Amino acid sequence: FCCDYDFDGVDPGQGGAFDEGRYVLDLQVLDGLPLPLGDDTSVELFGFGFDFPYDGTDYSSIFVNSNGNITFGAGDPFGFIPSVGAFESGAPRVAPLWEDLDATGALVLADTDFANYLTITFADVPEFGGFGANNFSVTLFSNGQVQYDYGSVTATTPLTGAAEGGGQASTATDFSVEGGGDISDSPVEDFFSTGGYDLGNPDTLVFDP
Repeated sequence: FCCDYDFDGVDPGQGGAFDEGRYVLDLQVLDGLPLPLGDDTSVELFGFGFDFPYDGTDYSSIFVNSNGNITFGAGDPFGFIPSVGAFESGAPRVAPLWEDLDATGALVLADTDFANYLTITFADVPEFGGFGANNFSVTLFSNGQVQYDYGSVTATTPLTGAAEGGGQASTATDFSVEGGGDISDSPVEDFFSTGGYDLGNPDTLVFDP
């Protein structure tokens, strides 16, 4: 109740029940520019201060896709459908949590120091239909390294990996054991096929160029 400005549960002078107010705050501190994403949408992001080298090509822009992945050279033509086939045949892609997500009303943020890194953070993004809340980020470093960081995740059957795309065969990987891999191998884990998402909170995967 007003006016318990020192958050001690006491509001002097009003008496009775008004002296028993409490505030419960659940806060996350996140840095970055909110991206205009909804359901099955992409946004091209540029001006982050460096060209990102990926599979022999330097990219001055990236496409952030609402379904938990980033593509290079083109937006995600496969919509919400994650599959190993699409992972291999589509555009070059980094996919921390490729699932049928819906960013409408949720936060997807871009943060950069304009020299060394660009981080895309998905905060409390549910699956289509409003189910769950998924928290993860992907950081692109100017040296070509890629890092995924996970908070609480409710999706159980996403696809995770780093794809060269364009028909390059992928390498099935257990990321809870390997902790990442070489991008040239197009490492991937399809949690739909391997019994469900099993990465921890927190957990980090690192992919090397």
